[in-house]
Amino acid sequence: MALLMGISTVNAQTLGDFKPGKAGPKSLERPKFDNKNVYIADFAVHYQVYSEKSASKKGGSGIYGKVMGGAKASLAVGLDISQETLQKITDEAYAKFIADLKANGFNVMQGDEAKNTNFYKGYKYSTNLGMTPSNTMEGAVTVHPQNVGFFYNEKGSSTNTTKLSKELNDAAVARIDLYVEFVKTKESNKSGIGANVVAKTNLVLSDNNTIAHFIVGRNKIGGSPLGEYQGVLKKDLDIDGVIKEEKITNYVASDYDNWGTSTAFGTVYSAKNKATSKAAIVPADADKYEKGVELAINTFLSHHVSEFKNKFFK
Repeated sequence: MALLMGISTVNAQTLGDFKPGKAGPKSLERPKFDNKNVYIADFAVHYQVYSEKSASKKGGSGIYGKVMGGAKASLAVGLDISQETLQKITDEAYAKFIADLKANGFNVMQGDEAKNTNFYKGYKYSTNLGMTPSNTMEGAVTVHPQNVGFFYNEKGSSTNTTKLSKELNDAAVARIDLYVEFVKTKESNKSGIGANVVAKTNLVLSDNNTIAHFIVGRNKIGGSPLGEYQGVLKKDLDIDGVIKEEKITNYVASDYDNWGTSTAFGTVYSAKNKATSKAAIVPADADKYEKGVELAINTFLSHHVSEFKNKFFK
């Protein structure tokens, strides 16, 4: 039994410190509402699957005629995970979100209930939005739950849903954006002369842009919401036990001619420009990735659904 418990602990995905936070004006947290209808305007998970970065060091002449060549280092890092896994996580996270809303007494409206609103005039409606490159996170794909209706605009949808809430008789309009990141890549200063790129792998639910956003109603004067709740993360939520945390680097040392070559015309200095590219694939167990990311998303959303209810409803 002890052995089995040990194996279970090793194989289980765990989370780091969960530090939820709130954004937005506190003045919009005071109202209490009776209408517990919720309309989900968007539910999107942005999965980082690729990261690429380059660093350059300019060449040129030094003192006393010495010469340094230019250097460029490029590093690309990809995540070995399938589209099917990303879609499954999104579908299951959405189903859990709906279950949490209903468990807290909310009525979840159908997507097409907003089809006659002025807010969505000119929008298209789909129950099967395809995966697309994220327009807010480089190297990421945006995934929506399938068989769920959403309105979309090819020019970009509005995030100010106060008018929509008003048209839906002050139903709470929810917008969920979740960002799953597996690597941070940046230029790095390194002792010596050259160009250096460093990538650090770590699977997290990112604190950057992740939000559970609820808007209720619209003031007649000024057009601000009657109530607004913005649930965020104060820090990245680590998803442990899924991918190996490591540092991947690509360093290119500049060619530097310190001595020169003596000729009949004097000492000549020369240095070559150098450039290298490096690519790495980070392996990920699909089952562990699925369980770990779902755990992070569910922890985040369950907390903020509960907080939203406690703040705004009797």
